[in-house]
Amino acid sequence: MSDRPLMVALLLSLLLPAPAAAQLGEIRIGAIGSYVAADAYRAGAGITLGYAPARIAYMGLRWIYHFGSTDSRTDDTGTYDVTNRAQVFGADLGVEFPLGDMELVLGGTLGAVRFSQRIEPAPSSSSGSETATATGFVAAPMAMLHIRVGPVMLAPQVTWYFAGTPDLRWPVDDSGPAVSLSIIIPIETDRIRY
Repeated sequence: MSDRPLMVALLLSLLLPAPAAAQLGEIRIGAIGSYVAADAYRAGAGITLGYAPARIAYMGLRWIYHFGSTDSRTDDTGTYDVTNRAQVFGADLGVEFPLGDMELVLGGTLGAVRFSQRIEPAPSSSSGSETATATGFVAAPMAMLHIRVGPVMLAPQVTWYFAGTPDLRWPVDDSGPAVSLSIIIPIETDRIRY
């Protein structure tokens, strides 16, 4: 008995269109935790607001406050504890690829990053502390996966921050890879009927 007719039937069944769920538009409100390898960022937390029209595109806004890092620096005026921090204000834009109950978003974030630098003199120094800020452009290509878990979505993502070098007293490590995880509440706004 030949398996050829069975194989042909199986291949034809794979090629036939499968019933698909109606595409829907969603508002996605969430909280985000992020970690960037660059010293000015490090761990951070913030909020996101997005919209996915018909599950074919994604657009959103994000704000993340990064807690930064503190290093000891020395120059000819003394030794200082230098704390660098950053805030990212971004607009996301991407193409969304539905994968069953998940969506893959490929795109990027464009926006501004606000760096702050606080300089504290070492205890033996007589000079005072100072704080400076600088704002620059940031671009970050990203890949994000929206995974539906009950009434919420988990959204792990990887990005790479490219930011302009801020004009601060001490150099700042302003660009680098980032990983983030968002917990999102999706709110259906419309459904395509047929």
